[in-house]
Amino acid sequence: MDARPTSIRDLSLLFVATALGTALATSVAAFGLPIAAAGIAGLAYRGRTIVAVAAAGVGIGIAAMSALVDLLYVAPVALAIILAVVLLPKRPVQFVAGLLVFVFALASVGYDAFVARAAGTTLPAQIAAQAQLLAAELVKSMGSSAPSEMLGQLKEAATFVASSWPSAYFQSAVFLAVIVTAAIAWSARRSGVSLDIPPLSRLDITPHVMWAFVGGLLLLAASYGSFSASETFGVVGLNLVLCARTFFFLQGISVSAGVLDRTGVGLGGRILALAALAALDAFTLVLSFTGLLDFWINFRRLPRDGESPIAAEPSTRRW
Repeated sequence: MDARPTSIRDLSLLFVATALGTALATSVAAFGLPIAAAGIAGLAYRGRTIVAVAAAGVGIGIAAMSALVDLLYVAPVALAIILAVVLLPKRPVQFVAGLLVFVFALASVGYDAFVARAAGTTLPAQIAAQAQLLAAELVKSMGSSAPSEMLGQLKEAATFVASSWPSAYFQSAVFLAVIVTAAIAWSARRSGVSLDIPPLSRLDITPHVMWAFVGGLLLLAASYGSFSASETFGVVGLNLVLCARTFFFLQGISVSAGVLDRTGVGLGGRILALAALAALDAFTLVLSFTGLLDFWINFRRLPRDGESPIAAEPSTRRW
């Protein structure tokens, strides 16, 4: 890698970005982690890996001064980002992103579980209580005139939240891993380093995620049986299906980005269109279903399994 020469000013700004982003990781992870990732990548890819580690250490120290328990989250995610920056020039992006997802999810669950334990409860119990409380508040705000069907749906939603919390942590970790990887890719380009990270329009997730989907459906089907572990089968199956849906959603976003890329839509239009589709997917699953179909249909004609199908012109768009 041929890194660009760096001035003292650039090093200082990258150091501050790394420290600030790391310190903000617990309170606003979606804002702090990509900033920290861009700073770490900018330093490391300019040959200042030790400075990047030191800056992350300063950020960890600032977070610990605010609340010592924040170390449970900030320290592992900062180390994971440093490791990702080191590995991305050598390992496939999906492997590195998977590592980030694992660490982000584990750190988040561990942090929240510790906080719940300190409050004299458990994480599942705390989430269930919060969901029930929210449902009760909504029922109270609607008053006695609210339809009984709607009240029942609110209670079912609370039960759903209480059962699906593992997948919620996973989905959050996937989102963070995507924006962190995008921040690293952006910083690498600014540093004159080329990484093998595809643009969003050509992102192609491994079809092995289908195993989680199939396994989840089988467990959900088995949960309708009359045996002692049927409820556990249902909960595990539900979470596996929801986790798989996260990957289908990302694949659908990529397919949509590819269509917008070929039609020449500008950056602002692309962002608005993808945001609208993402909101629509919450109600219709249009993107998730598109992503699921893409594993078989290959809408973008991307090379798979050693084949080289007729593809569109390579995208010049970036993350």
